[in-house]
Amino acid sequence: MRFALKMRLEVDEHTAAVLDGQSRIANWLYNHLLEEANALRQRYRETQDPDAARVLYTERGLRDRIPALKQEFPFLRAVHSSVLKNAALRLSRAIREYQKGRRGERAGEVHWPRFRSWKRKWFSLLYDEPWKGYALRGRVLELSLGQSLDPDVGRRRQVHVAVRLAEPLPDWFRHEMVRQLRITKEGRVFYAVFTVERELPATRAVGRIIAIDPNHKNLGYGVDTDGVATEIANPWFLKALDRRIDEVKSLRDRCRRKSVRMVRPDGSVSWRPSRRWQKLNAVLDELWRVRREQTKVYLRTVANRLYREYDAVFVGDYTPHGGGISTRMRRAMNNQSLIGRFKETLKWTAARSGKVYGEWEERGTTRTCSACGSMAPGGIPPEEREWTCPSCGRRHIRDENAALNGLARVLEKLEVPCSGRLGGPVAVRTRRAWRFDGLGIREMPGTAGGRVEDHAASRQEIPSCAT
Repeated sequence: MRFALKMRLEVDEHTAAVLDGQSRIANWLYNHLLEEANALRQRYRETQDPDAARVLYTERGLRDRIPALKQEFPFLRAVHSSVLKNAALRLSRAIREYQKGRRGERAGEVHWPRFRSWKRKWFSLLYDEPWKGYALRGRVLELSLGQSLDPDVGRRRQVHVAVRLAEPLPDWFRHEMVRQLRITKEGRVFYAVFTVERELPATRAVGRIIAIDPNHKNLGYGVDTDGVATEIANPWFLKALDRRIDEVKSLRDRCRRKSVRMVRPDGSVSWRPSRRWQKLNAVLDELWRVRREQTKVYLRTVANRLYREYDAVFVGDYTPHGGGISTRMRRAMNNQSLIGRFKETLKWTAARSGKVYGEWEERGTTRTCSACGSMAPGGIPPEEREWTCPSCGRRHIRDENAALNGLARVLEKLEVPCSGRLGGPVAVRTRRAWRFDGLGIREMPGTAGGRVEDHAASRQEIPSCAT
């Protein structure tokens, strides 16, 4: 299985300027080839010229234009051939995806490629062959950039630049695993993204299982086969970051984006944002980068902790609700939310560790009593975090009851013996909460809304499983 290993780089000011220059040239090549592609597209529409179609719609048609462009624009030689080649292949791939969309082979609408703005998005440098154009010695990554003219000898020589990994590589990392390298920049921080191929471990036998009910009050509330209820709290720092992002965005949007008038040498007029707008926009980009990284660390920490304790993790198939929003839009919202990314992280962590991930149908689990199976008439309003079953009188914590019902559905589907449901419904023995403090998971005992004592009388012992 292939996956990405992302490592932050320590880059000085001079090296950062060099890498920015490489990215600018690759971005220029992409836009120049797109300009040629637009002309070829128009020519093919008018004349049905097969030569134009051969360049435009084949995988390597645009890539084969690079040698001639190097003769016409010598500055392209300053960039490694792999980076230039993949800039052309990226454009060809976008054109082929557009053609698939027109033929109905792609879901949704696919637009013709557009020109890229380097200031808006840094053009990544891709070395697509194992250890060709780059080398790793300890924590020092050496990149081959291209050729420059040496005035002393009168000929071109290969140029290299060295950067250092900010953190040591993981213990399992081996050089023979690497398939390609991509250099990216987020805000002002550079990253090396290694594409690594690694054999996945065999799936282990299922022992301890937890069913998690996802929601927005917290990331999720789970109950396992040992009767332990776990509340996974949302990260508090994301709310603080979101408030700061809103503040900076509000200040930036008050500035006029087109405020500085620029007259080009040909007499045409363009507009440039003010210095204040550019400064606030740079701060906003950095805040978004920090939020992405902190979210990633949080989700991976929770997923790793879950799979250290459990052999299988099942999550409810939650989909947001809202008036006037279609099911497709709701699912898109869910995929972009913290819950959607949490599911993707769990899925990947399970595959990497040889364990099991799955989803259970969440419909009706909140208003169904986990003790007697009767349903609360009319449902339960979202603001009610606890409710009493009208049939048996059992007092339930809303999320805990849904997780208990989800666990029952999972165990019924898996047909796991000694599930804890012998002799009656599952009961919760203990409750705990997981809080992420930036360094790891901090476990707090008995936090069912701060009212664990209220449910002491309703606890039932569960037969233990020999797992």
